[in-house]
Amino acid sequence: MKAVIIRECGDIGVFETADVEKPTAGDGEVVIEVKATSVNPVDWKMRNGFGEFLIGSFPAILHPDCAGIVSEVGPGVSGFEVGDDVYSFATGLMGKPGALAEYMAADARMVAKKPSSLSFEEAATLPLVWTTASFALLERTKIAPGSKLLIQGGTGGVGFVAIQLAAARLNVDVYATCGTVEKCKIAEELGAKKAFNYKTASPEDMLAEATGGKGFDVVFNTVGEVAIDSSVAVCGFGSKIIDINGTFPTPPNAFQFQQMSLLSVFAGHPITHGVNQEKVGAFLRDLSALVDEGKFKPLLDDKSFTFASIGEAHDYQENCRPTGKVAVAATW
Repeated sequence: MKAVIIRECGDIGVFETADVEKPTAGDGEVVIEVKATSVNPVDWKMRNGFGEFLIGSFPAILHPDCAGIVSEVGPGVSGFEVGDDVYSFATGLMGKPGALAEYMAADARMVAKKPSSLSFEEAATLPLVWTTASFALLERTKIAPGSKLLIQGGTGGVGFVAIQLAAARLNVDVYATCGTVEKCKIAEELGAKKAFNYKTASPEDMLAEATGGKGFDVVFNTVGEVAIDSSVAVCGFGSKIIDINGTFPTPPNAFQFQQMSLLSVFAGHPITHGVNQEKVGAFLRDLSALVDEGKFKPLLDDKSFTFASIGEAHDYQENCRPTGKVAVAATW
């Protein structure tokens, strides 16, 4: 079968198309005929070497996000049949071939039936970011009803999902930060009570308008180091920062003085550590229900790509600040 592989880390020129062995379904697995994937920061970080430790071995087939059609069902698998439209966040890390191929084997516990109202491209943009937001806001954090939640990066890949997840599953006041007036409007349309333009609104402005100066109870930092200091600045006493980029709050004295706590979330741990696989499937089934009930909608950037232009897709996601997710269709 055809696959896009890398033999080493580097710039977008390391991608090449190769013929590789087609996978077969082992115990507890399904094989998916890949129809689409999407680009996440972890993908270009693995490719450029920053996240090389997540690759496992070369040659590597990247990308954990996948949407497609079940072509084979392995022993011990129930709930799936050949021909089912599915999506998954099940592989693409630690030597497990990902979705940049015609076919991909996946742990069936980390697969769910695709929302019937979404295209394959739309569905492929959701598994990683929904799993990330679900682990962060539902599984790992106890957020009291009535809390004030700030999402840094409200129209980013994880941010737009987190707004809708909080609106659907948490009884909290959701706020967001974005970088343009247009993106602030999108965040508010998705469910944010108020979206602040971080280029014009200071932390003091956000504190005063959203919390009466008391500070947010939870800050979900989806954008990394550039927003960690402002996350500390808008927190209330005893509040929590959730970070998905491995960034520790600075300056430490401000963080410690307010008795904040920090939660670092990496949604790929079911793949890298072989734990909580069933949680991923459950999260995706919940998402499918919300989508088909009209309570969640994907947010795709205007620019899309194919497997033939995967290098351009990586460059665009890394350098051009897309709105929402970047979809990649499995056409060659």
